[in-house]
Amino acid sequence: MFVATARTGDPQAPEIVPSDHCVARYRERMPIRSPGLDEVVHGLIAVLEDAAIMRWPPGWAVTDRPPELWAIAGDLAFPLARTPVPGRWLAITCLRRGRDRA
Repeated sequence: MFVATARTGDPQAPEIVPSDHCVARYRERMPIRSPGLDEVVHGLIAVLEDAAIMRWPPGWAVTDRPPELWAIAGDLAFPLARTPVPGRWLAITCLRRGRDRA
């Protein structure tokens, strides 16, 4: 299910599309209690648009299979995977400091 595209302005990852799994994890980790997707999608897209795009994960999200890029926003980290569309990346999941290990 496509929900929206975050436009970051970063040349490494100008567009980020959250996966269904990412949307579900963001809802759990924030937590957002209102029904429906509107509040979740607006919050998630805003976080992704403001995130710093990095090649290295934050120390608390170290993994043995690191993705090529990460979107980092405060206590949230989003591992990114390439898509077939140049410049568009897929946010695979949403990790939160203190709650997750990649």
